[in-house]
Amino acid sequence: MKLLTPKLLAALLPFLGGGCGGGHDHDHSHGGHGHGDHADEATPEEVTLSAAAVKQHDVRDDAVSRRTLLPTISIPARVAFNEETTAHVGTLASGRISEMKVHLGHTVKKGDVLFVIESPELGAAQNAFLQALNAEAAAVPALALARNNAGVVKAEADVKSAEALLAFAVNPAAVNQAEAKLDAARASEALAKNKATIARAQGKLAAATPVEKQARGLVESGKKLAESGAIAMKELRRREAVLQIAVAEVQAAQAAIDQAKAQQERDLRSAEAQLQTAAAEVVQAKAQRKRDTVAAQAKITAASAALKAAGAKKEKELGVATSGLSTARASVATARNKLQLFGMADEDVDKLAKTSRISPQYVVRAPRNGTVVEREVTLGENANSNQPHLLILADLSKVWVLMEVPPANAIGLKAGQSVSHVNKETGYHTETVLEYVSPVVDPETRTVQARVELENTKGQWRPGQFLTVRLPTGKPSTETIAIPAKAVQFVDGQPTVYLPTKKDNTFKMRSIAVGAEVDGWLPVLHGLKVGDKVVINGSFLLKAEFGKAGAGHDHTH
Repeated sequence: MKLLTPKLLAALLPFLGGGCGGGHDHDHSHGGHGHGDHADEATPEEVTLSAAAVKQHDVRDDAVSRRTLLPTISIPARVAFNEETTAHVGTLASGRISEMKVHLGHTVKKGDVLFVIESPELGAAQNAFLQALNAEAAAVPALALARNNAGVVKAEADVKSAEALLAFAVNPAAVNQAEAKLDAARASEALAKNKATIARAQGKLAAATPVEKQARGLVESGKKLAESGAIAMKELRRREAVLQIAVAEVQAAQAAIDQAKAQQERDLRSAEAQLQTAAAEVVQAKAQRKRDTVAAQAKITAASAALKAAGAKKEKELGVATSGLSTARASVATARNKLQLFGMADEDVDKLAKTSRISPQYVVRAPRNGTVVEREVTLGENANSNQPHLLILADLSKVWVLMEVPPANAIGLKAGQSVSHVNKETGYHTETVLEYVSPVVDPETRTVQARVELENTKGQWRPGQFLTVRLPTGKPSTETIAIPAKAVQFVDGQPTVYLPTKKDNTFKMRSIAVGAEVDGWLPVLHGLKVGDKVVINGSFLLKAEFGKAGAGHDHTH
């Protein structure tokens, strides 16, 4: 039987009074022999713990169940910043740190001022920008003057005047008026030839003739019927009145036809006379237009030659002025871009252009929310763009845990698998899943890089600290009866568990056979069945109690 250490016995004695029965003061000295001489001593079947011992050592039991065991491996890991939410802040302008707004541990928001650099380099760039603006301002009126060349303006006016004369000559009012009269005469002739009035009169005659013929037939038949007494005389008189009206309408339609034909003849003679007169006027107007066109074209030729000469002179002067303005504007753009590269916002550059007030303070702002975790500069120190970074911001709400896994153990590892992390210093434990497993082996460390991301809102994980990570390795076993490894104590080399009895705080021991430990669990080969209650926490106390009881109860008291 293994011996208990003095420290363990000292810690357990206040709670083991019930183990020796009745609280008697027993003499546990064994004279001149050691524990090895008690191999034949009987181990008690049960022991009873005091309620205080159960509570202090958190003695707990649980039912035995079946489970699938997944082999794991423990590897060292370290907490690191999340590189995707880390910002290395530097400077593009050299100078002296004149203001330091943050210190290590400060939490900032995006846009907050971190530090200010008094930069002669920035001041020189601002001055160059103002000089470029002045050059641009001088080039603008020079270009306007070149564009408004007086000689070209006069020549253009002469060309426009000649073009106006030509336009007037090509389409003079006399031709328009004569052609308008000719068009009116043609319209009058067309109107005179129009037989619409005659056609309407003929239509009325055509409509009235059948009516008159029908009315006449009704009168003739009415006379015969009246003589025979078939109709009344009154009806005959009505028919005769209708006949008179129809005859009148036929006569009126015939008269209208004769009148329309006479009027058409008169209109045709008048229209022909107007047409001849208008045609003569058109011929005369066109002849005059030709003479005016020749004169206007001569003026255009002379004015165009003068314009071409003035234009050549203007183009030369305009080219010089345009080149000067383009150069000035390019200088302004270059100077503005340099200021923007120094981090000046557009509104600050515009303000400089408006006020011409140089401000060489280079303000460095936070590019993102985060905590200042590293600072390389202090107030009054010189800084320049060659330094990798002056300050590091990190979002500590989430951190990475980086692992270097031996290739043999990385087989089968993939993102999404469950892993556990234990902080060796605090014992803080968390479960999470693999976020990334490198597809290649690192050529320097000859390991496979793996990573998880942990929530760190409480700050329990600190970048730089080391952890122990348990990763799955191999294939899971088939379902088997298993108990926590800490539930098993080895008594004389035999795996042993402790089972609660029906009595309060009373336990019995049982030897079992177990397989190899898998991730804190032991498969039970025999000795337990599903549903058996086993002490899973505080079993070491029961081992000590059973050992103490077995060593003492066979003595002669």
